[in-house]
Amino acid sequence: MKEIKNSKTEMIIREIQFWKQTKLLPEQYCDYLLALYTGGTEIDEKKPVISRRKNMFKDLLISICALVISLFVIYFTELSIVLQTAILTGFVGLLIGVGIYYTKKQLSPMLLYTVAGCIFLLASVDISGMVFNGSSLALYFTLFLNCFIWVGAGLKWKLNYFSIAGSIGAMFVFIYILL
Repeated sequence: MKEIKNSKTEMIIREIQFWKQTKLLPEQYCDYLLALYTGGTEIDEKKPVISRRKNMFKDLLISICALVISLFVIYFTELSIVLQTAILTGFVGLLIGVGIYYTKKQLSPMLLYTVAGCIFLLASVDISGMVFNGSSLALYFTLFLNCFIWVGAGLKWKLNYFSIAGSIGAMFVFIYILL
């Protein structure tokens, strides 16, 4: 009976450590619960529950794969515009969905959102070029629209890197038009 109680207590302690690491509960609450379940003895917290490095590697792998496949779809295939648009929209939706999942788990989705924004930029520029036969006015409008979307997304979801990238991008497009 004592063994069952110890295994349950160990499981509860591991769960509280997970809550503390992922910030599901405030640190003070977790410390109180840990002190309560451990009887005030020190516990070994050196072993992280979730490896940040593993998550970062997974983010990087997903992002690079999506970006490389998107580049192949745009520049190295003879697919119709509708099929290219559908594939790229799927990639952007997938990356945004994974980013939202990471946000709910309180992990950093920065890389996923950035790659989704880049794929959206590439796709919209490619579609604009195909639909408007390479019109520079349509290209400028598409670039400005992307920059404003990035700034809007950055302001709405408090993603400073999107706001900064959109502002700098709009400034570069404006300077390029003037020169």
